[in-house]
Amino acid sequence: MTPCRLFSLRVLLGLTLLATPAASLAQPSQPTAEAKLAARALADKGWELFNAGRYEDALTAFREAEAQVHAPPFLVMAARSCERLGRLLEARSFYQRVLDEPLAATAPPAFQQARVDAKAELGALAPRIPTLEVDVAGAAKGAVQLTLDGERIAPATPVERDPGDHTLVGVRPGRPAMTKTIRLDEKAKRRIVLDLPPPPAAARPAHSAPATSGGLRKVLFIGGGVAAGVGVIAGTAFTVLTLGKRSDAEELRDEVRADNVLNGRCPGTESPAVCAKLSDTVDLQYAFINVAIGSFIVGAAGVGTVVYALADRPSAPDRGVQVAPLVGSGVTGLSLSGRF
Repeated sequence: MTPCRLFSLRVLLGLTLLATPAASLAQPSQPTAEAKLAARALADKGWELFNAGRYEDALTAFREAEAQVHAPPFLVMAARSCERLGRLLEARSFYQRVLDEPLAATAPPAFQQARVDAKAELGALAPRIPTLEVDVAGAAKGAVQLTLDGERIAPATPVERDPGDHTLVGVRPGRPAMTKTIRLDEKAKRRIVLDLPPPPAAARPAHSAPATSGGLRKVLFIGGGVAAGVGVIAGTAFTVLTLGKRSDAEELRDEVRADNVLNGRCPGTESPAVCAKLSDTVDLQYAFINVAIGSFIVGAAGVGTVVYALADRPSAPDRGVQVAPLVGSGVTGLSLSGRF
């Protein structure tokens, strides 16, 4: 609106308010002189604020003037204030109120002009109002609840909103809510597809093991622990005995080497006592080695059983323990490998 037009409307409205007939609008009673003066003062204040760019305060002043005296120009100015604030839907409602209200042929010129302005400005305003349409991917109708700025909306149905940022929330039963911020510009006709995750499938047991798997694992854990302890202790003890017999056998070999008659060799028959003792000592040494290896194998199997029970994966086919003894010249031990 130009300053000249604003000034003329202001003067015309001010004069009209001093003598507004009750038949001009469908209102219950003739406003009092005090109400007219208060409305004119508020309208003056509203125009000053509007021209100063203080549209929120101007809107308040025009609302209060309308509360004192019902007049279409106040509604038109309130609508223009809302437009400047970006509140297009509220502006439209003000314009529509002016057009929906019957106006007598004898109404003041300011009232008639307000109706003409409301019709023209409403026509220019309508295409500026943006819309948003929300579709939900892979969901049956009614399976998802959509809200826009806290207000429930229907999927695949365009809704009007003022320009600016808006909060869209989609909720599928059994899943966390999905929240998106949607930016709408003037004249925008946006359509978005909301891809919400499907509801969780029915809970399935973690393992296919029978109901006794927990007790079985407990038995395996205890049995494996006992086997590991006994195997390690026995293996260690027989390893010590093996080393002792090996030392004894070396001493007896030294005696055979030092004997001038034997000259380091024991005859096959009728062996002297030292040769018989050496043979018995070597036999015991190898017996102790075999027992020690067997004990360590039992211990290693026990360790593997404990690990298997702790791993809590009874159905995994690719997990196992491989134990192999290492026996050789001067080397005795175990090789433990596998995935636990």
